[in-house]
Amino acid sequence: MKPVSIIEFGCLYCQSQANSIEENASHRIIDDKAFFALNSFISENTDTLIGNDKVFSIHRRKGIDFIRVKNYVGVIETANHVIIEVLPKVFLQNTENEIEDTRRIFLKMLRYLKDSPFTAIDNAHLNTKKFPIIEVFITTFLNELEYLIKSGLKQYYKTEESNQKFLKGKLDFKEHLNKNLIHKERFFTIFDEFTFNIPQNRIIKTTLLFLKNKSGYPINHSRIDNYLNILEEIPASINLTKEFNNINSLNRLFGSYDQILKWAKVFLLNESFVNYHGKALNKAILFPMEKIFEDYVAAGFRKFGEGNLSIQDKKHSLVDEHNGYGKFKLKPDLVIEINEYLIILDTKWKIIDENNLRENYEISQQDMYQLYAYGKKYQQNNTGNKKVMLYLLYPLQVHFKKELPVFNYERPKLESEQLNLYVYPFDVQASLETTIIKLSERIRMNIKDLDVI
Repeated sequence: MKPVSIIEFGCLYCQSQANSIEENASHRIIDDKAFFALNSFISENTDTLIGNDKVFSIHRRKGIDFIRVKNYVGVIETANHVIIEVLPKVFLQNTENEIEDTRRIFLKMLRYLKDSPFTAIDNAHLNTKKFPIIEVFITTFLNELEYLIKSGLKQYYKTEESNQKFLKGKLDFKEHLNKNLIHKERFFTIFDEFTFNIPQNRIIKTTLLFLKNKSGYPINHSRIDNYLNILEEIPASINLTKEFNNINSLNRLFGSYDQILKWAKVFLLNESFVNYHGKALNKAILFPMEKIFEDYVAAGFRKFGEGNLSIQDKKHSLVDEHNGYGKFKLKPDLVIEINEYLIILDTKWKIIDENNLRENYEISQQDMYQLYAYGKKYQQNNTGNKKVMLYLLYPLQVHFKKELPVFNYERPKLESEQLNLYVYPFDVQASLETTIIKLSERIRMNIKDLDVI
């Protein structure tokens, strides 16, 4: 079944109520069972789902019910096997061609999500615009498995207890006397067997069995069947929670399994940023778009930037002292030290408008307060007497293509106390290297302008 693709903040409508709804990338119609499954999911997880209000919300307008998706992106599969792709709002028009480009951009950014298996997403999938996201995930898992099998599946010693015709390992006297009082020719022994039947391989087998019914792509089906044949002698896991706990103590010996086990957690344990219960959904692999954007920008500066970089810097608190401790940690996304300057950058996955001066370009006042707090604290605790510069990075789009005029928070008496904020469009459509190099050049130009003052 072809996935339903919808962008952030789009609306899903029930087929039986949507006669007057015209479908586009922001308004999709799904069958009644899928709609009510999502409705049940929201109701069942109101208290337990992390940030439920950020994932979905239920609305009614002019007698028509609809579900609004928020700023979590990824893949959802309902109980009746309808797959919904939620994609980031990169383009404002979101035509079908733009949806395909958005899928590519999303996968490109997802590869930089920290502590995730998505780094292994193949470049070829970024150019296959119509390839569903769930199939990209499955293919990447299978590629990891192919590499693992070629390099050799691991074996490990497993303790076995068995009544045998020959002495093997250590004789268990108590059980031997209980079981072999008559059968003098047998030995009840405890021994270690070197075997492929270990938790890591059982988890892989379980993941393959799970994915066998999820993929709608013939090549993936064929590969899954092939790998199941290779792992035929290995049983599936009976208790997944116990299996994953058992592998933690052996992780140093099984470094080659790291990525594939992360994938297994995504598929089998729904390990993303949304935990849920109930039977309304089969799968929910969802991520907050602001986290993906934040990690994407941070990876770019780590890889292509300059200066001394600190990510999620935690040196300072908003409150310096309360009962002997600092309170309310400040955690700017990036702090870069370049010569006598401290560059503080924060990322916001929001739409702003460079032409809407009347509404302050639609920049959140909260964002402005946040950057001001960062700036003042870093100025106050600046032992090297460095000049502080602030940057807000929003995604580049049709209404925000150029850096805004500089925001001067105040007019200080001393030059070192000057606090400027620069609001810059970060281009996620271009290559990460190109965007970081352009931004770095812009930072150097702004530094040069300040040096002239």
